[in-house]
Amino acid sequence: MQLLAGQITIPRTRTREEQLGHLRRVAERLRGACARGTPDLVVLPELAAQEYGDDAFACLEALDDDLAGPVVTTFSDLARELGTTIAFGMARRANGRRHISQVLVGPDGCLAGVYDKLHCAQFGASAEAAHFSPGERLLVTEVAGWRVGVVICYDLRFPELARRLADAGAELVLHPVAFTRDFSFASWHAFVTTRAMENQFYWLSLNRAGHDWGQSLFCPPLVDDDHPPLAFGSDEQWLWLTLEKQAIAAARARLPLSRDRRDDLDVLPLWRPD
Repeated sequence: MQLLAGQITIPRTRTREEQLGHLRRVAERLRGACARGTPDLVVLPELAAQEYGDDAFACLEALDDDLAGPVVTTFSDLARELGTTIAFGMARRANGRRHISQVLVGPDGCLAGVYDKLHCAQFGASAEAAHFSPGERLLVTEVAGWRVGVVICYDLRFPELARRLADAGAELVLHPVAFTRDFSFASWHAFVTTRAMENQFYWLSLNRAGHDWGQSLFCPPLVDDDHPPLAFGSDEQWLWLTLEKQAIAAARARLPLSRDRRDDLDVLPLWRPD
């Protein structure tokens, strides 16, 4: 798979006009990044369609969208134009609630998957729970012959979620994030490496660009001296990444976790002193 990861700069967006101007600029930069060829998958960060923070969340009535509105239409048209699948983050309106969602549109412009963030963060610099509702289902979909799962930002901290995606056959996990430099930033990369290695799949943890953001991480299914994680800088970057299924098979052969994993841990007795 050829994957194009966009750690993009996201400016102030408090009105629909500001938001659509931002999306037009993202489209132009994406067209430029695709000048060398057509990727199988383009990935953008959590809430890529808008600014992240309380000031923007107070303007959600002007910025949110359903699956037929201007944000989704913009990316659907762009995916059809470029002939690729695009995964992007947005504030999604559905059934009287709002979700932090990652939406995938295919090269035909049609919907290829929707994932609503299961765990809304309410600590540090995050204040999502006052504005968004948690999702109710998982997502593993197919892109260019690959099984692709999605989690969003704070979902990383819950290992059982990644395990469910692995059990569903995920070979790549997209992890769009909005990690700013609060106390949780320091442990973010360690969690990404752990999730990728304990489940033996590729993991792309993609942040927005900027001094207080950045440092996205792409992790292979087995990290060693010859295959380290790839860390981004802080500025806007469009990086081409090559994924190989053979790397997954090699990781699982070298470190046979599926063979050695115990499936009876939840019923084993806990030792207690007499």
